[in-house]
Amino acid sequence: MREAVDALPPLTVRLGRLVGTRVVEVATDAWLGARTRGLVRNEGALRRVSVGGDSEYYEAIRLTWWRRIMSTPTVVPRESTFVDLGAGRGRALLLAARRGFREVVGVELDEALAEEARANLRRWSSRRGTRGRAQTLRVVVGDAATFPPPRGPLLVFIANAFGVTTLHHVLTALCSTPRGDEAAFIAYFNPQREHVFADFPRLVVHARGDDWVVYRLVGAPGPGAPGS
Repeated sequence: MREAVDALPPLTVRLGRLVGTRVVEVATDAWLGARTRGLVRNEGALRRVSVGGDSEYYEAIRLTWWRRIMSTPTVVPRESTFVDLGAGRGRALLLAARRGFREVVGVELDEALAEEARANLRRWSSRRGTRGRAQTLRVVVGDAATFPPPRGPLLVFIANAFGVTTLHHVLTALCSTPRGDEAAFIAYFNPQREHVFADFPRLVVHARGDDWVVYRLVGAPGPGAPGS
């Protein structure tokens, strides 16, 4: 089979892959009962209003990527908060809600995308009805750089939604917040700015894949630098 694919013209192979990706994306949205797919090149407008001036465009995470990241044990969903920084249309929020997180929070700077995410969560909630445990689902219009991390067991999700400056603000806030024995993790997909984590020794690698890394927050805030 591989030999047959390799014998095809390169353009035919690329078109086949694009069609396959499109089919999977449509199927994922149908399964979720939402409209989260697509690419939104909104980074130019967002960079003009963001604290770090380093926003990236929106692209929904693929289901296979999500499953790879979530295959790593971190927090207990029914006891924990899931935060997506750069939530876009809310696909990761829906997947986290399906996974049973007690609280699901999306932070999105683009007001139009935030409203789409809210609509998607409302549709999911109406389809779900009253089954299962009560959940809090919300989308905040705001900048990840200024969002205070919630208390309690926490999983923060970032899909390369911003650059170095904003990421540094996010990690500083997380490392500066007293948490006691509350577990806190960061799942970073497409970690193009992973070098920033080197400034924060309290964040240690918990698990790693080809295109993702999960960090765990250890220790307590000490005197001096926020990352100490």
